[in-house]
Amino acid sequence: MNALGCWLGDDALAPDGAIAPEALVAARAHRIHLLLADRFALAELADELRDAAALDAARERELHSVIAALADATPVLIKGAALAYTHYQRPELRPREDTDLLISAADKGRVATALERLGYDRVTEVDGELVTAQFHFQRRDGCGVCHALDVHWRMSNVRTFAEALSYDEVVAASAPLSCLGPAARVPSAVHSLVIACAHRVAHHGNSGQLLWLYDIHVLARSLTVAERSQFTALVTARRLRAVAAEGLAAAAAAFGSIDTHWIAALQAAPTEEPSAAFVGAPMRRVDVLTADLAATARWRDRVRLLREHLFPAAAFMFERYGTRRTAALPLLYAHRIVSGAPKWFRH
Repeated sequence: MNALGCWLGDDALAPDGAIAPEALVAARAHRIHLLLADRFALAELADELRDAAALDAARERELHSVIAALADATPVLIKGAALAYTHYQRPELRPREDTDLLISAADKGRVATALERLGYDRVTEVDGELVTAQFHFQRRDGCGVCHALDVHWRMSNVRTFAEALSYDEVVAASAPLSCLGPAARVPSAVHSLVIACAHRVAHHGNSGQLLWLYDIHVLARSLTVAERSQFTALVTARRLRAVAAEGLAAAAAAFGSIDTHWIAALQAAPTEEPSAAFVGAPMRRVDVLTADLAATARWRDRVRLLREHLFPAAAFMFERYGTRRTAALPLLYAHRIVSGAPKWFRH
């Protein structure tokens, strides 16, 4: 936690241990306020820390049930939910909106059925074989806690990153997480670091949010020399060196303590990588679509990708517009395309 103290700064804490208001605002914005509250025993955040612990206890009970129900599909807990248990001192210190699970594409149907039997409702959203690689489920328990699940069968909706890691290789290298039951598994630290670096640029515009950088920081610091070599070989093979170097460099700038020679070695290979386009300024949606089309080999699949973007399933359109009139579908699609077009060109 010393890195957090360095970021906070010597003048952010008063002699009585209180945090300066502007530092607290920044910590909340970057979602590291619970880490700071725990590290520095901040009285002004004590209630929030207790509330986070209570919320996490409810989530943990729920996850026991969910993972047990999905045991035959061997789901792997990924991203923030996994790191909360593997790389944070206590899981409530890692804020998260939902729980991410990785499954095999072959198990989509039975996973959805199992979750619905547990009382989960599937969120109506744009669907398609190429346009999306995940579905979302929500359930509110008897205590009023909303449990949100994000179930993936590919690593990302962004096609440049979709095959960065396959389910088969992640599950093969995964480790058990006994606190969530005998069927619970988490990725290796190497795979988690690949996921953390890729997710930050693929879905969050190369964000400087400190929580995501702290994820990268603790993962990078946990790797052995052999695991660093494995990570370097993996991101080289998957053409993610620039993405990995950017994530590690940003985490080192924020928190320090990451081997600069390792980062420099990743930066030193001037090979052309499609994923490197995501490392700069945040991309417009049309730029992401252009990258998606370039990452899609066959022309018929490119046409299908465009069709899935422009003409999502009727169930989504009916939910979106609050009508069940099939005859209105052409007008609804036309309205969606025309009204949504400007969003694709905004930064």
